[in-house]
Amino acid sequence: MKKGLKASLALSLVASMVIAGCSTNNGGNTPAATEKPSTSNNQATTAPANEEPIEISMIGSTWDVPTEDNTYVQQYLEEKFNVKFINYRANDENFKVKIAGGEIPDIFPHNIGEADMVNWARQGVIASISVDEIKQYMPNYVADVESVDPNAWDIGIVDGKNYGIPRVWLNGSTGFIPTYNGEWLEKVGMSAPTTLEEFEQMLNKFRNDDPDGNGQKDTYGMTGRGKDARAQLFNTIYAAYGVNPYHFKVADDGSIIWGGITEEAKEATKLLNKWYNDGLIDPEFMTDDNTLIGQKFNTKKVGFIENNMYHHLYGQLATFAENGITPVYGKGLMGPAGKSLQMSNGALQVPLLLGSHLEKDDAKRIRILQILDELATNDEIYATTVFGEEGVTYEIDNGVPKLVEPYATDADARLGKGIGGYYNPFVERAVSTWKFHMPQDRLEFKEQLTAGAEVISDVLGPSVMDSKAKYFANLSALQDEYFTKAIIAKNEAEVETILEDFKGQWLKAGGQEVIDEANKLYQERQAAK
Repeated sequence: MKKGLKASLALSLVASMVIAGCSTNNGGNTPAATEKPSTSNNQATTAPANEEPIEISMIGSTWDVPTEDNTYVQQYLEEKFNVKFINYRANDENFKVKIAGGEIPDIFPHNIGEADMVNWARQGVIASISVDEIKQYMPNYVADVESVDPNAWDIGIVDGKNYGIPRVWLNGSTGFIPTYNGEWLEKVGMSAPTTLEEFEQMLNKFRNDDPDGNGQKDTYGMTGRGKDARAQLFNTIYAAYGVNPYHFKVADDGSIIWGGITEEAKEATKLLNKWYNDGLIDPEFMTDDNTLIGQKFNTKKVGFIENNMYHHLYGQLATFAENGITPVYGKGLMGPAGKSLQMSNGALQVPLLLGSHLEKDDAKRIRILQILDELATNDEIYATTVFGEEGVTYEIDNGVPKLVEPYATDADARLGKGIGGYYNPFVERAVSTWKFHMPQDRLEFKEQLTAGAEVISDVLGPSVMDSKAKYFANLSALQDEYFTKAIIAKNEAEVETILEDFKGQWLKAGGQEVIDEANKLYQERQAAK
């Protein structure tokens, strides 16, 4: 790595120590470092030069496929590790066709769905790999992954065996941020609410106290994402009850239950129904989507939004300023759950998969694991594979690499160098190297919004179940219908009747089979640990 990158990253990381602390077990924050990086993160494990190069068929991504062999990145890695890459070229459309035809790569693309993973595991297409072996030969990466979510191994368990190397989406470990119009809060004499009771007071004031000062009763405290993302609908309120109606959760008895049929979901919906009948919720919540919610906040029709994570909000700072809005960021509301919680999509993703033939080739499999550890966590190797050559394809800007022209805007130019995700399936997937994507101002913004926050997400994460494939489309439509009816019902008693009827209908329509399989899957994952 060139001196410019080392110096810039060192300065950036020293500054971040004040913000992020020194622990790598920090829920996804970039770890602090000193100016002298540790050996484990900066010296690659190289093979003896006198050994014959191991051939590795590679397709880390079906999106960033180089059009030519022997690119800059390919040559760099081959020399670094004494290997020879066989470039496996495929796109999203024909990759499965190649697999069906018996063309199995050593390293699969990162963008594989959970259904394909399960099917290929049962068909003998992908390799079963010992968790202990991955921990032995990928110690740096495993430490990163487990600092984000120690349950990351769960997703790769199929029929009691582990398939693949766990992957996480770092931003997914953070929650949705309650965001308020600061001018409105000041006008009504409030700060960001911390409890459900304070939030209700704010809704009343935002509706009835003319927070925009136009002399008309034309504002609402909140709307909801009822059209395009029901799992996000009123997530701040449901989180205060410790539930998301569209997620699996662990019940008090340790079993797995669907959030939508719990008492917590029912009680939260009763509160939303009260607010709706009091005229505090925008009645258009049923047809509002992400775009409309943003428009209503920026045109000062609603004073609270909950459909953004920190990185979305970071990208909207200029828009808020242009519209004369000072955003005030809150935390999860205290409610019946007994603590402040925020809803999260979750960090867990489908693992990185290897071809089944590697089960019988110990030397090659172990070498691949060692190389993958370096790709994910070694500063120089990561920067080279993702950004290319300093001074040629990128420069340092605000402490992080920034692609220069033509590579910043010309995909073919990037492919010609081999930079991106093709040779590195862990782009933005390891805490150690997330610093390459986090300018200091963004790091500080993330820390401001997410420090100390506790999140809740689907306890199963990405999972393939036969019952889900069979019933979930109809069950989801049923839930959408009943929960909308409950929120706009005439009174609390009607909410009770509607949601009890929903629970019975949901269980009869395949929900009980879904819950049974979910519990079986959860127990299987627990037993495999």
